[in-house]
Amino acid sequence: PSFTAREKMFLYKDLVVDETHRAIWCPVRKSGTTSWRVAMLILNGMFSNVTAALNHAIHHDFQNLTRMSAKYNETDIEHKLRHDVNFMSYREPLGRVVSDYKQIKVGNTEFRRKVCRRVVAHNSKTSITGGKTEKIGINACKNITFSQFVNYVTRFHWNRYKYLDFNGHWKPTHLVCHPCHVDYDYYIDLEKPTTVEDSSFVLKALAAPQWLKLPRENPSGTEPKYSFLSQLSATQFQRLLSLYDKDYEIFNYQRPCRSERLDN
Repeated sequence: PSFTAREKMFLYKDLVVDETHRAIWCPVRKSGTTSWRVAMLILNGMFSNVTAALNHAIHHDFQNLTRMSAKYNETDIEHKLRHDVNFMSYREPLGRVVSDYKQIKVGNTEFRRKVCRRVVAHNSKTSITGGKTEKIGINACKNITFSQFVNYVTRFHWNRYKYLDFNGHWKPTHLVCHPCHVDYDYYIDLEKPTTVEDSSFVLKALAAPQWLKLPRENPSGTEPKYSFLSQLSATQFQRLLSLYDKDYEIFNYQRPCRSERLDN
């Protein structure tokens, strides 16, 4: 399909650029982003060791990394996409949601506490552990159930125009990286046992220093994921699955079945 200039800039807005190594990375939250933020900070010459870069990546998110749409016009972006090394990493969609939920429950950052407040507000503005309306207390995050989190995450999924309202932490991968419109050179599947080798191959293509190694990401796994999915009603499960349906199709993951969910 054809896109307007404004629509094209929206497609490219999440891409991160490293001019020195001519690299373009699409960061998908909960899909190796911390490790690759570390790598990009080192490639950009901002840090000379992993420890310092990791500390910055954890506490400053994407600060000091250049977003594609913030620096380049449409012509320059299309030129870079044709000639630079483009890559992205991804993981099984519902495993990504479970990972998000587990971190939100920690509630140790302002972002996580903000999400907790919104989850509580969306679930009828009642206290999580009681039946009456009350102010959200400090225990709100740890008391949020996976079912309540899913209610919040799926609240817009039936209206395609509301996709813009998705938080990047659980936004469907195809709406972050747009792989049907951006021709990536490398796709790193975090569910495969070759993740470390695949990441090393990309780093080598970027002429990264040999000492720079990315740690193995924890794959979603079957048992932990299904222990959370089993807490959902059939309706919630289908709403969540339909939200990530296109991700399952594009990245060739097997969709979990409801009978399979109940067996775990």
